Amino acid sequence: MSCSPGFNWSLQRAGGKKGRRRQKRGHRKGVRVKIQYCIFTLTPFFRELDGGPQREIERGGSWSLDLPVRQQASSSWYHPHTHHKTGPQTYNGLAGMFIIDDENSDDLPLPKTYGIDDIPVIVQDRIFDELGRLDYSIEDAEDGMLGDTITANGIANASRHVPAGLVRLRLLNGANARYFRFRFSDNREFHKIATDGGFLEEPVPIRELLMAPGERNEVVVDFSNGNPTMLVSGPRAQTVNDDRRRDEDERDRRRNRESGGLGDMFEILQFAVNPDLPAVRESLPRQLNSINRPTVQRNWPVRRFDLFMRGDRRRGVSGAFQSRAEMEMGINRQMMDMQVINERVRLGQWERWAINSFDGSHPFHVHGCSFLVLSQDERPVSAEDAGWKDTVRVDDSAEFIVRFNHKATDEFPYMYHCHILEHEDRGMMGQFTVTLGYRKG
Repeated sequence: MSCSPGFNWSLQRAGGKKGRRRQKRGHRKGVRVKIQYCIFTLTPFFRELDGGPQREIERGGSWSLDLPVRQQASSSWYHPHTHHKTGPQTYNGLAGMFIIDDENSDDLPLPKTYGIDDIPVIVQDRIFDELGRLDYSIEDAEDGMLGDTITANGIANASRHVPAGLVRLRLLNGANARYFRFRFSDNREFHKIATDGGFLEEPVPIRELLMAPGERNEVVVDFSNGNPTMLVSGPRAQTVNDDRRRDEDERDRRRNRESGGLGDMFEILQFAVNPDLPAVRESLPRQLNSINRPTVQRNWPVRRFDLFMRGDRRRGVSGAFQSRAEMEMGINRQMMDMQVINERVRLGQWERWAINSFDGSHPFHVHGCSFLVLSQDERPVSAEDAGWKDTVRVDDSAEFIVRFNHKATDEFPYMYHCHILEHEDRGMMGQFTVTLGYRKG
């Protein structure tokens, strides 16, 4: 993790050991956050400990908490959530990956030697000035912060030696606003094994992987042939041409551009094979996980969320926002207001959430849960995204089912928001509580 000049912070495990960001499910993790020279909020993952903007830590302050780890094995992450300041604070380095293991992940015959064949890859885009300092300046509020230099784990022009066998990459799109379409320069096939919230039921072979800001995916790549390759992002490979991707191409043509700079070509991470490194050469297991998918019931509550940006003249949206004219974006014609609870959800109740975007693509993120996507753009969810998620890409529409198993109070509610951080900072966010019963107001 890197911090910009002038920022000084620490994340400590109970007992004082710094830098440990891997934990076993079922354990409790003591965490102490100490802040100097800035104000920010941490986003933990569970229960009423959720770190929304209400958890702002003042300069010079600290916050100690006991974090129960209850979700299944996954690649999670943490970052600030300060109202109006999430974009610049995350951009300046306040973020990191948090890896959760459990009995299932321990037992699966997957690469799991950290730093050798089990490698976190945090991809971000940045702008540097002539002195090599980070430059956070936004030309287009609609696009968000798009940089011209790509870093992998904080390094530009990164390279990595890997063993001549299976290698597991834990991919995190940690960019503020940029989308990535990952593939390899030699167009090799690889397998997706996990989404944001855990393992897929079985490996899915793919040749490219589209990731919006905030999404995490785990993939396994076979390097047993010894050939080097480059992880790249850019326009869709010509060999990929199924119906879903043809629809995406047509939508992009209608909008006269691809979402989040997807048309930009970048070389991200060079891989070279070192035959002396210990290698896993087993076949991938056929089954990775068992996901209990409930049958959708007609009597489940349905919530609808319409994502808007100011100036959209379709459907009479222009001028519909209620207050604070400097905020340009919102959900259901409302901009984020710290004093307003937008939704009230019943504890343990399955619900259907339907998300619509009327201008651009938005990664919709929900706190306090993992959900199962039903459809995107009115198409059934693809096999590669049929696992537990907490962030879903909404080009035109998306629908998912969700159940909240942990309470959230009026004092410390959960959040839902666009994970383009500049959209969140400008108001595309809302708050909700989770209680045993509904309450009006």
